[in-house]
Amino acid sequence: MFSTQLAQRAAENNPIRVGIIGAGKFGAGLVAQISQMQGMVASAIADINLEHATNAYAVSNVPTDAILQVRNVNAVNDAIRSGKRAVTEDGMHIIQSDLIDVVVEATGIPEVGARMAYYTLIHKKHLVMVNVETDVTVGPFLRHLADNAEVVYTLVDGDQPGVTMNIVEWAKTLGFEIVAAGRGTVFYDDDRVGIPDTVPQRFGFSRELIERRTINFKMFNSFRDGSKAQIEMTSLANMAGLPPDVRGMHEPSVDIADIAEVFSLKEEGGILSRHGVVELANSIATDGKTMLDNPLRMGVFVVIRTDHPFTQEDLAGYNLYPGGNGKNYLLYRPYHLVAVEAPISIAKAALYGQPTGTPLPTPVADVITVAKRDLKAGEILDGSGGYTVNGLIEKAEIARAENLLPLGLADNAKLKCDVFQGEAISYDMVELNEDSFVLKLRRLQDATV
Repeated sequence: MFSTQLAQRAAENNPIRVGIIGAGKFGAGLVAQISQMQGMVASAIADINLEHATNAYAVSNVPTDAILQVRNVNAVNDAIRSGKRAVTEDGMHIIQSDLIDVVVEATGIPEVGARMAYYTLIHKKHLVMVNVETDVTVGPFLRHLADNAEVVYTLVDGDQPGVTMNIVEWAKTLGFEIVAAGRGTVFYDDDRVGIPDTVPQRFGFSRELIERRTINFKMFNSFRDGSKAQIEMTSLANMAGLPPDVRGMHEPSVDIADIAEVFSLKEEGGILSRHGVVELANSIATDGKTMLDNPLRMGVFVVIRTDHPFTQEDLAGYNLYPGGNGKNYLLYRPYHLVAVEAPISIAKAALYGQPTGTPLPTPVADVITVAKRDLKAGEILDGSGGYTVNGLIEKAEIARAENLLPLGLADNAKLKCDVFQGEAISYDMVELNEDSFVLKLRRLQDATV
């Protein structure tokens, strides 16, 4: 689909020039993958820690004398013209460069992501959004900006929302009904209250790995305290129009072979009250401590449905796992490759002007803020993956009706009252930072989208 076009651009010395904002584990992995491709170049990296940005190039064998530290957009352009790589502390230097074709936002911080995304689209550049934390907070508004600028705003291939969206789109194209779509999780019974300090222990990370791959403890804690999965499925929900069946989703313990059966309607022996939802398949048994025999782990799935007996016979004949009284079938992929596959979204945007997936104009789901522990009035919330709160998916209309605080606005919010563990936090319970850029965009979204 892309290799011929990329080869041509390489032959013409006209590669897709990519600017990356955020040089953590993902950013460095993306640079590594692009370095093995033709017709695409990671031309510039922005990170508040220039050492991280420089190391991202160094581990991909970019010579030291070909990496230039720059302090303004003109220097970025000069570096690109001379065939070198630019590193900067300020993402705006990348956004403002006339030589960058596609910007990749990979900071994972809603406040930073909102600002970088807004100005990328205002400068009429394609934006690949790795930062799902920002997407679930203001994604529909960013999509609106992209449409007006006639550029692409897209979630990223390789990450679970994008990978699942590929399967959803395949199924919809062929006329299948989507019963449920989602991802696997590894969610132990004590994970919900996990804190950043326990990340090395929970993931088995060595000190060497933490330093070499610039592991962000808060981000990785969000993977294990449940927030990241809730965020990712909200992003998928708003791309595919698939709300949750219940707050937080069911997230049952389920082996691969049983997914299509479990994610069927209750009257067909499953757990769902409706079709067309996002869900999670937990790889940990009901004891909360042991791994199932054949779980999905970090893979993705889509349960599809057909009423046509010929197609049912074909799908069963090709050994797809069944459910829903023989009308539902499982499509799944047992892996997602995150930064490895991300260049597909870059190429798709630059070559075809198409997204891997982008939010629908009107969101169907939101990520609400829930107390991780008993909290006291006056405490400062710290957002996804921190010490104070978790995120849970909720239907957008319920979140609006109950005035619930989006998780993307929870960082640095001050509690005005005590809150019990597990209690949903509303706007009325907090004092927000009125200078917050993501808050300003969210208010614009609420007023216009």
